[in-house]
Amino acid sequence: MMRISFGRLLAPLTMAAALWACSSEGDAPIDVVLVGDRAAALSDDGKSDPAGAALVSATHEGLVDFDTEGRISPGLAESWIVTDDGLSYIFRLRAMRDADDEPIDARDIRRMLLRAIDDQDGTALGLDLEAIEAVYARTSRVVEIRLKSPVPEFLNLLAGPELSFQTGRVNPHVLVIDTDRAGEPRLLAPALPEGADNPFTSADPLELRILPPREAVEFFQDGRAEVLLGGNIDGLPFVRMGGLLRGAIRLDPVSGMFGLAVARREDGFLSDAVNREALAMAIDREALIEPFNIGGWVPMTRIVPAGLPDSASPPQERWADLSLEDRQAIARNRVANWAGANSGGTPQLRIALPPGRGGDLLFSRLRRDMAAIGVALERTADPDKADLRLVDEIAAYRMARWYLNRLHCDISEAVCSPEADALLAEAVAEPDDARRAALTAEAEALLVAQNGFIPFGAPIRFSLVRGSVEGFAVNPLGVHPLSQFVLNPT
Repeated sequence: MMRISFGRLLAPLTMAAALWACSSEGDAPIDVVLVGDRAAALSDDGKSDPAGAALVSATHEGLVDFDTEGRISPGLAESWIVTDDGLSYIFRLRAMRDADDEPIDARDIRRMLLRAIDDQDGTALGLDLEAIEAVYARTSRVVEIRLKSPVPEFLNLLAGPELSFQTGRVNPHVLVIDTDRAGEPRLLAPALPEGADNPFTSADPLELRILPPREAVEFFQDGRAEVLLGGNIDGLPFVRMGGLLRGAIRLDPVSGMFGLAVARREDGFLSDAVNREALAMAIDREALIEPFNIGGWVPMTRIVPAGLPDSASPPQERWADLSLEDRQAIARNRVANWAGANSGGTPQLRIALPPGRGGDLLFSRLRRDMAAIGVALERTADPDKADLRLVDEIAAYRMARWYLNRLHCDISEAVCSPEADALLAEAVAEPDDARRAALTAEAEALLVAQNGFIPFGAPIRFSLVRGSVEGFAVNPLGVHPLSQFVLNPT
C-alpha cells in the first residue's frame, strides 16, 4: 500500500488549529469538496467527470452498489447468486414502483440495463461489457445476466455509475440532488410517505463544492470542508504545501493505468516501435514520483500487472537485467541512429499533462529523462496536438482484459494492434480457461511490442478527511459513496 511521508508535510500544530478555529467562528464548513470540473460534473453527461460520477452514484441505483469499503452491496437487487462456472449472475429484485405508482418488474429493469449497455458502445467500458452474452427476465422479480466467459469482479461493473438508473419519483435508497441559494449542489434525503422504510430518516443535507485540484485542497486546508474526495496527481503537491494534521490524508491502494499513450504517427520518430521503446527505457520511474513524496509506490514497466487471473504472461518487469544507465545508453544510441538517418535532426515531441503543479513536476522530470537520450520535449495544452498524452485511470476489475481494452484500436488514439484486438475478442468467447489466458497473453505481448503505452506504475488517488468524520474507508477501487456521509453525518 502506498503511504505518504509526513516529514515535510506538517506545518506547526498551532497554525492548523488556528485555521480550524477561524473557520468555526463563521459559517459551518461545507461537508464535502469534490475534485473535478463543476460544469462537466453538473452537465447531462456528468458521469465523464469524477465528481459527476460521484453525484450520479448517489442519486441513481444499479443492480448492486458499493459500500464505503468498496464492497458490493444490494441495490435494485436485494440478493443474488453466481453459478459455479462464473457464467450466470441471477438477481432477485426488491419491490419497486415508478413515478406513476406502477410496479417495476424484471422486464423493465432488463430494458433499462440493455439501454445503458448500448450507451457504452464505442467506449472501453463497452468492450468490458462485451463479455455479456444475454440478459433475461426470468420472472417478474428475477433478472439473469449470462456471460460468454467468466469475469471475476463482474459485479464491480454493474455497480458503476454508467449502469445505474433512476427508477421512480420517490426512492428510499438514493439521495436527491438540489442546489443551495448560491447555486452550489447539495444532496438531500428523499421525502417519503409516512411509514416508509427510509435509511436517511435523520439525515441533514450534504453540502458540496466541486473545485479543481489546487482550489479543492486549499478549500479543505483552510478549514472550509470536512472531507475532500477525488484527489489525484495534480492536487497532491498542494497537500505538501499546506498545514495538515497527521492522518488527514488517505491514499487508496488502487490499480490501473498511469503512464503515457503514444500517438499514432505514419512517419517521424514515433513511427518506429524501437524508438517508442527508447522513450519507455529512458524514464527514471522512481525519480519521476519522488517529488510527490509517496512511500510504497511501485514503478511498473508492464502494461498489465503480474498475477491477474486471465493472463499467462511472464511476471517479470521489462529490461529487468539492465540498469537505468544501460537503458538510457541503448535509447540514446537509437535516437542518434534515427537522427543520423534524418539529417541529424533532434526528435521534437509534444506532451499533454495536467495543467497544475502535478503536471509541472511530471514534465520537469520527463523532460530531463528525454534530454538524456537526445529527445526534446515540449508541453502542449491541446491533447489533440500531443505526441504523448497522460493516461490516469483506475481499474474497475482485476483482469488483463481491462488493461488491454483501453488500448483497443477503436477506443484509443495511441499506437495499437488490430491483431491484439482480434485475439482479445477471441479470448472473450473462449470457454477454456487455459486457452483464454494464452490468447490474452498473446494479445498483451503484441501490444507490449508496439510500445504504444509507456507505463509509470499505479495511479495515485487520495482523500483528505477530518478525524471526526465517519463513513470513510480507503479501498482498492477508490470509491467513496456520498450516501455514507449522509448515513454517518460529519
